[in-house]
Amino acid sequence: MSADVSFEPTVDAATADRFWDLYLQAFEPLRTRAAARHVLHRAEFDEEMSDPRVLKLLAHDEDGQAVGLTTLATDLAAVPWISPEFFAARYPEHAARGAVWYVGFTLAHPGRRATRTFMDMIDALVAHLAEHRVVCAYDVSRFNDDGLRFADNLRRHLERTQDVTVETVDRQTYYATTFH
Repeated sequence: MSADVSFEPTVDAATADRFWDLYLQAFEPLRTRAAARHVLHRAEFDEEMSDPRVLKLLAHDEDGQAVGLTTLATDLAAVPWISPEFFAARYPEHAARGAVWYVGFTLAHPGRRATRTFMDMIDALVAHLAEHRVVCAYDVSRFNDDGLRFADNLRRHLERTQDVTVETVDRQTYYATTFH
């Protein structure tokens, strides 16, 4: 099963509604699997869907149903939890031309994760990133990294298909101390 993939700078309310339902299906499990809050509140989701600084990669099946979504901030100021200054200091030439972008999230319908849908989305995203010669940053929760090996699988795919350098630029570990 492949998906029809398109890039949109903004989406209307009806489209946001369809993708909100999909978003919740895909991200709900992270509420208890990741220390950082990975699930947006509805108002935050709607804000991203209407923000033209956040490019939306929308995937629909052959019946027009929402099956995948990726958000790509083409302006780091649109991502409240990262430091644009960090990336500007590390990649000054890219930052000077507005070519440091950030993947907010990517998801496929839980029933389509083992199909071509996710790879159709990744391939479209990678082609777009390569065309613009950007530095693309992203984060991966420990659950998705350790359990699903998401970052390793993505790195291998990128290195097979593109001329890239993939590196860990920062890491944050959450600790809990229980007092008895």
